[in-house]
Formats: sequence, structure tokens, C-alpha cells
Amino acid sequence: MRIALTIMSVIAIAQSLGLALTDAAWATESQWRSVAGPVSARIIKIIDGDTLVVDAHPWPGHAVRVSVRLRGIDTPERRSPCSAERLAADRARTELERLVSGFATVDLINVSGGKYYGRVLADLKAGAQDVATAMLESGLARPYEGGRREKAICD
Repeated sequence: MRIALTIMSVIAIAQSLGLALTDAAWATESQWRSVAGPVSARIIKIIDGDTLVVDAHPWPGHAVRVSVRLRGIDTPERRSPCSAERLAADRARTELERLVSGFATVDLINVSGGKYYGRVLADLKAGAQDVATAMLESGLARPYEGGRREKAICD
């Protein structure tokens, strides 16, 4: 009887510790799901109107090359079968390039991972300017809060 109670006690303690370890692991994991920033970054390449590749410098002496999807906007797709959509995509890409040109570094803010095909999601500032807001004001981007995107209407 004593052995059975001892075994049950050990199992109960192990389960409690397992839950505590699971909770601790989850807390640690969730702590790293986003980085408030700002994280200084050097632009390597503009992919399209809402995605770019940067060398982010999260701490001194270290750089991480990462693709960044701009939070809150969507721009036309360069790989669209629709020629009008491709032209609009080129204009959006050119506008993003214009907005960040002249800055040695930009700032990534509210950086988070997610379902963005290997990219991180972030707000981007070039100087004092919020780049996504400027893209919306240019009329070359539309608001995007996730989910299904609008399909291009092609004539």
C-alpha cells in the first residue's frame, strides 16, 4: 500500500513539474514571438512593394539577414498573370525603393514571426517616416490585416 501511494505521489509530482516546465517553456517561447524594437537594419534588396530583405542588427556585432513583410499593407503581385497588376507591382516596388533610399539604416519595430512564408512581419521606419503609411498615402498599397487578399481584376 505504501509503495502504491509513493508511486502515485511521484507520478503526481512529476506531472506537476511537467506542467510547470511546459508553462515555463511556453512563457519563454511567447516572450520571443515578437521584438518591440527598434531594430536597426540595412536594406539589402527590395523584393516588391511590401517585402524587402535586410541585415538586421539586433545586438552589437551581429547581423541577421531576413525577409521582412511590411505590417498593415498589401501591394500588387509581380508574378501576376495580369499585365496591369504587374505594372502596378513595379510602381509599388519603385515607390518603396524611393521611400527608403538615402537612409543608411532603417528601423524595424514590432517584429514578429508567423505564417509569412519565412518572412518576419514588422513596421518599418525610414527616418521619422512610417513606410507603410507612406505607401498607403501614395495609393500604391491597400490596407491589409491578414487573411485572404483581394484577387487582381484583369481585363
